[in-house]
Amino acid sequence: MSSPKPPMPSDPSTAAAPCAPRDIRIAWAIHALTASGVLLGAAGLEAVVRGHPRAAIIYLIAAMVVDGIDGPIARAARVSDALPGMDGNILDLVVDYLTCVVLPVAFMAYFHAFPPGWTVILGALILFTAVLWFARVELMTEDHWFKGFPAIWNLVAPTFFLLRSPQWVNIVVTILLCALTLSNVKFVHPMQVVNKRVINITVTVLWLAAMLALTITWKKTYLPLEIALVAAPAWYGYITIERTMRGDPPPASGVQTPSAH
Repeated sequence: MSSPKPPMPSDPSTAAAPCAPRDIRIAWAIHALTASGVLLGAAGLEAVVRGHPRAAIIYLIAAMVVDGIDGPIARAARVSDALPGMDGNILDLVVDYLTCVVLPVAFMAYFHAFPPGWTVILGALILFTAVLWFARVELMTEDHWFKGFPAIWNLVAPTFFLLRSPQWVNIVVTILLCALTLSNVKFVHPMQVVNKRVINITVTVLWLAAMLALTITWKKTYLPLEIALVAAPAWYGYITIERTMRGDPPPASGVQTPSAH
């Protein structure tokens, strides 16, 4: 390994101004918000082990809310400038693997989403394909679509449970999504994709609201809420097919690959 070059003398005219202590405190607070997802994930795992599916789903939803708001707040506050030694994207991916993959797999295993002979196989398949997806260098296209199914099992697992879907349906959907995880099929990021953004965010909010309402009222069933749980992923499927058939836009010169979160 070659020795590092000595640092070049700084140019006062181009050097960035040091961040104010207030900006640094805000940056740490935002990183702490992201990291709180680990605590929600741990609480969700405890709820699963204790046999409390409703509590586990509520922790999943809370983690999704945190994951949805921390990125825009971090970008607005320019956290990377205030704390260049902390990589918020890596922090987010670590938290996401727990809350989006590990906790949902435990949830599906404990609450019998699959027949006994399939639980270990499909759980391992989800964990394996998801970790490969998280390790991709380019998780997103230039127009902010995910490349491959983005391992959002935190939406899939509660939907299986609340719809009481047959185990064979769960098996088929899980195998299909695991295959799509390793594909280049384009999946929407509802917050970052400009096309149909208002509809995408609305559908996502309705999906979470229906999930929360059915969790609170469990074991009662409400047809309109169950329809929402089916319609939301159906919409995601439609725009995924539409975007994939349309193809990638021409590459823009000098544009960096966008952050996944």
